[in-house]
Amino acid sequence: MKNIFSLFILFILAALLVLSSCAKKLDINPRQSIADDVALTNAQGINNAINSVYAALKASSLYGRDLVVISEALGDRAFSNGKGNRFVNENQNTVNAPFGFWGAAYGALNEINLILEAIPGVTTDAATRSRWEGELGFLRALLHFDLAITYAYIPSFTVAAQDKGNVVLATKGFKTAEISINYFPTRATHAAVYGQIMSDIYKAVSQLSNSNRGAYYASKLSALALGSRVALYEGNWVRADSFATAAITLGGIGAITTTANHVSGWRTALNPESIFEVRIATLNEVPTIPNGLQGALTNLVTVGNNTTSNGGFGPLVPNLRLLTDLGISFTPAPNASTLSFGASIPAIARGNDVRNQLFEIGPNVSGRHIECTKFMGKNGAPGVDNVPVLRWAELYLNRAEARSKLSTPDIAGANSDLNFIKTRRITGFTVPANLTGTALTDEITLQRSLEFAFEGYRWFDMKRWGLPIVKTTPAVNLPNTTHRYNNQIPTAEVDGNKNMVQNFGY
Repeated sequence: MKNIFSLFILFILAALLVLSSCAKKLDINPRQSIADDVALTNAQGINNAINSVYAALKASSLYGRDLVVISEALGDRAFSNGKGNRFVNENQNTVNAPFGFWGAAYGALNEINLILEAIPGVTTDAATRSRWEGELGFLRALLHFDLAITYAYIPSFTVAAQDKGNVVLATKGFKTAEISINYFPTRATHAAVYGQIMSDIYKAVSQLSNSNRGAYYASKLSALALGSRVALYEGNWVRADSFATAAITLGGIGAITTTANHVSGWRTALNPESIFEVRIATLNEVPTIPNGLQGALTNLVTVGNNTTSNGGFGPLVPNLRLLTDLGISFTPAPNASTLSFGASIPAIARGNDVRNQLFEIGPNVSGRHIECTKFMGKNGAPGVDNVPVLRWAELYLNRAEARSKLSTPDIAGANSDLNFIKTRRITGFTVPANLTGTALTDEITLQRSLEFAFEGYRWFDMKRWGLPIVKTTPAVNLPNTTHRYNNQIPTAEVDGNKNMVQNFGY
């Protein structure tokens, strides 16, 4: 029985299949897209199958909620107010396996590999074939990367004595239980995993043309942007700089927003700054409001309407450290231990950073809190909101960090990128003299925390920088060597695979 739940069985399970018994062969029937051999023998079948992979990113365990919300709860800029008893343990960093997307990610990877293996047998033109392979390569790189930074150490900061290797590489498709049941993969090395990710990215860059299908699909631009992120996590500063520069030079999808349209950009159907965005268009694609992305971050129905609740809980809110850094202050101040204003509406003062306008007072649901309004059902209904995965601001902040850490730092270049962002976020910003040393590093760190607040970046930034986990509300103080930085691999994976090694501390 344990073997049935080994890694590659989970591949198939996450492809929307159900294992009915240990002995029964898995039925690989047509669903949204990927079906059986018949479905992948023509162009329409391949297109549908690729769309299925994009759809897999919407899972609540992936970009539909957890990669954004849980990573914020684990970090040091958010507070779980306990509503609905949601994200309390994650916020206290006491839960063993806060992320649960192992199966969903490997299921999507299995789909990708099956499609790639089928493409050579499908009649189509060279341009279409190249696009198919490029999009799938981008998606495979993205999923491997998300797994790697969650379940393993990040190359830029590793505790050698606790390092158990990286994740399993999935580059071969498995169609049935019979094929996968006797496959017992090992965790690959960090070099092998990041090498495969970069190989897929380089290939995607070469296969995807400048004419693209927009931010809802993989493109040459999104492949370059992802390359910049991956290189930054590796600590490969030259490569991170190069990829970011190539992406900025290429353009073609979206553009950096400014003080005039940054806030409104979060209210449009497609964020104008998105390079790659997970599209959620209808209610049947997302969990019910209390369990979805919007319901996890706010009770607001619409911006400015703090008298009506959307039926969610809004349990995860910014803590006072983030609010202060954003330039938000209150009279009177919230309760120090609950960050609640009770039933009252405080007087709120805001500084010149327009990013603080994306946080506002919520309705009175067991007390009012300041809530994040980046995800507000902009596709017509509460809970139906697209999720930017790669956007333009990251290119400049990635490059600023990379340039500041080159063997011969590019101080002028790093400051230029940093000021490029600040000029487009802070009304009346005056470019100062160049920052150097710790002051430059601290400012890049601050701007990343402000720019990507409640988008799922902070936890992984802390992990790759090797920061201790220090919070006042709740009271958490863990060293950077804590095993909590590496998510627990699902127990069934370890029990069912004699070659699988669990992470340190579990």
